[in-house]
Amino acid sequence: MTPRPKKSKLTVQFKPLNQEGFFDIKAPDSQGIPKIVDQPEIAEEKKAGWWTFFGMAFSIFLVLAGVGMAMNVKDIISLNKNIAFAGYDNLKEGATSLANQDFEQASVFFEGAESSFEELQENTSFLTARANQYLKSSLYLDTAQKLIESGVGVSKISQELTQLLSDARSIPQVFVQQNLNDDQSVQLTTLVNAQKSRLQKILMEASLLKKNLTTLNVDALPKDLREKLEVAQGYISQFVTALNEVDQNFEAALTLLGDKTPHRYLVLFQNNHEMRATGGFIGSYALVDVNDGAITKMEVKDVYETDGQLSEFVPPPPGINKVADQLYLRDANYSPDFPTSAQKIMWFLEHSRGPTVDTVVAIDQTIAEKLLVLMGPIVVPSFPFALRADNFNDLISYNIEAKLSETYTPKQILIDLMPVFKEKLLSLQDFSPLNDLTHNLISSRHIQVYSDHAGIQTLVEKLKVDGRMVAAEPDMDYLSVVTTAIGGNKSDAFIKTKLSHHTEVGNLGMITDHLSIQKNHTWSESDFAYWQKLMDRYGMGKLNEATLRFIHGGGDNLDYMRVYVPKGSLLIGLEGVDIEDMDSYEELGYTVFAFTFGPVSAGEMKEVKLSYKLPFELKTENPMDVYRFIAQKQAGTENIRLTKSLQTSFLDQLLLLLINIRMGLLVAIS
Repeated sequence: MTPRPKKSKLTVQFKPLNQEGFFDIKAPDSQGIPKIVDQPEIAEEKKAGWWTFFGMAFSIFLVLAGVGMAMNVKDIISLNKNIAFAGYDNLKEGATSLANQDFEQASVFFEGAESSFEELQENTSFLTARANQYLKSSLYLDTAQKLIESGVGVSKISQELTQLLSDARSIPQVFVQQNLNDDQSVQLTTLVNAQKSRLQKILMEASLLKKNLTTLNVDALPKDLREKLEVAQGYISQFVTALNEVDQNFEAALTLLGDKTPHRYLVLFQNNHEMRATGGFIGSYALVDVNDGAITKMEVKDVYETDGQLSEFVPPPPGINKVADQLYLRDANYSPDFPTSAQKIMWFLEHSRGPTVDTVVAIDQTIAEKLLVLMGPIVVPSFPFALRADNFNDLISYNIEAKLSETYTPKQILIDLMPVFKEKLLSLQDFSPLNDLTHNLISSRHIQVYSDHAGIQTLVEKLKVDGRMVAAEPDMDYLSVVTTAIGGNKSDAFIKTKLSHHTEVGNLGMITDHLSIQKNHTWSESDFAYWQKLMDRYGMGKLNEATLRFIHGGGDNLDYMRVYVPKGSLLIGLEGVDIEDMDSYEELGYTVFAFTFGPVSAGEMKEVKLSYKLPFELKTENPMDVYRFIAQKQAGTENIRLTKSLQTSFLDQLLLLLINIRMGLLVAIS
């Protein structure tokens, strides 16, 4: 009798990624119904280790409350336990107030906690006094003494931290005074340096607290209290580590502010309605010099003027060769890996008779729109309409493309806009909404930063604003779809893209991916009607209505698309594109399938399908082997939806993890 084959087993793990720039994977619920997510949940930033610090304090006082049982001095503990718990309650309330940025109330609570623990320390001093030779040798009393000292230390550190954070709120006002009112009475770098000194003092005290806790004799405690003490020691270690990281990054922050030498920024204005790999077409840029926290110079440049100064010939890469005979700065953001593109852009600027810069910042048009929501309309003297969030893109695009005046530089509106925009932004009375908006925009990948300065780049990477492609890993499935507009003017604003990524795992663990890319051009006459009325008031100049539609985004959409997949993947199926038009090569540790997508006319939908075999297999005999998948979004993209499914045929079942993520990316201005 032939023995029956053993059933293969596959373990599938669903791990949501708490990193910006990635799709957030969520498993189906218990009934197998897919969970739909309209926006990826952005993980709230850790509050610089403060919460873990107060969690540590909580554990300390749990130990403190129970250590009396081990010491067999129940009467003393009974007498003073209310004092101990009052100190703990004050710490807890202070932590809550601090998290709510109520610094005044937090300070009151922390002072109360310090008072309670000092009273407890005084009440037990006769037991823990070093002069008491009998009790001095007691391990229990030594442990109690150090715990009470830790309570006092936690309270004092909390007060100092509260005052530091409270004083730090004045930093935006000092920045405004320097850059809007030209008030140099207090320099921003001087203020930041002062905060650095105070932070280092807190770090030293926290390190001593850590040492005090680690020298406790755990043998003096019952087992359950030892575990709590270990938790407390872990919290304080995390807190000290966080403080060390902040301290190490102070130098980079001061360098960005031009502390010792002026710092020059190259700010790229990318139009994400005309997509490029790092977020959009570079139509203009600004050179910004910062010295001691003050913006001393800001120049806005038209990229075409700079490109006219390039004396060297650089052949265009695939895709760009369809719109340009050679590569210029305006198309140098070709690589989706921002550090790679930024280095190329710096080279082009220098070789186009431009200056050397220290840090490159790429932002896109979505930022301006979101800031206009926050700030309200802006009036530019040279422009007849107030610029608002709902008309910014249309009016700017029209003004640039229409060329209404022979003497007026097309991008002069951007040059005139910058100082007005700066003044409006710095005139905000409350910077809290701006901080929240900045965080959300950064998380949504509408900004990338690169610096040649090693310390700054380390800080940029920690803040996850470096725009780097995730590093390829062995046996990891990966997807990134990168669009480069080569036709259709600003039509990318009206393109909705659906990505469907289906993975089949065969009986022997062989993995095949099937990718569907659908693009729907949503431009319609109804979209155009409102804008046409606006233009009737403004004047169409020499433009006819067909040209006006094209400027508004109603033209055919055409792009050069690159699909990044695991290195060594083999293309086995293709629909919607002729095989002769498909290029395949390796870049950034991945295999790239590249082709022209479109044209897609207004009101039309087109689809391209790819099937490819992955270069690795799942070990079905190993129940611990897992399928890992990461999908990385292109910077600046909006209106993109991803569906991911996984089929394990050898288990005779279909496991769906439909992740629907609409990337209504909002992201960041620095």
